Amino acid sequence: MWQLAVLPLLAASVAYDIGPAAGNRLALEVYKTGLWSGRKHSFTFERYHGSLLYDAAAPERSQVRFNVEAGSIALHDAWVNEKDRAKIVKFALAEMLQADRYPELVFSSTRIAAAAPGHFEVRGTLAMRGTVKPVTVQVTFNPDFSIEGSATLRMTDWGMKPPSAALGTIGTRDEMNVTFLLKPATH
Repeated sequence: MWQLAVLPLLAASVAYDIGPAAGNRLALEVYKTGLWSGRKHSFTFERYHGSLLYDAAAPERSQVRFNVEAGSIALHDAWVNEKDRAKIVKFALAEMLQADRYPELVFSSTRIAAAAPGHFEVRGTLAMRGTVKPVTVQVTFNPDFSIEGSATLRMTDWGMKPPSAALGTIGTRDEMNVTFLLKPATH
């Protein structure tokens, strides 16, 4: 019975693949506090894949699923030396993401609502570190069909303690921003 209800959705939708490609970017910004206030760590994820089932006539019926390989994180800070960069990446992989234990981060949409022409609020769940939490992503569809978006996440929501150093004089904000620019390909 449920299959018959899904058929109209699938008939009007176009399936797209999302993955690394020229011009695509999936980034994470982590902001510092204390003596390093105003600085941020700029990470990207190099390996990810997903699917978008898009219904142009009724975007609210669209669906997104997105998987990110935790171990593909890379740091792009110009303000830290190579030795510190390696330590930061090692800490992010082992302590923050626990990539050996939880190799993937998974986002699945649950609701898509139009906010303005070409702008959408995508609600869904994000599974990270064995915890699944609701998230809201602000998304813009560009005329070239690239998709830009952002979401603010709190480390503590996924059981992470914002790191600090030098007796707390250097810290990390609980909030971090995920941003992306992706151009899906039809399959």
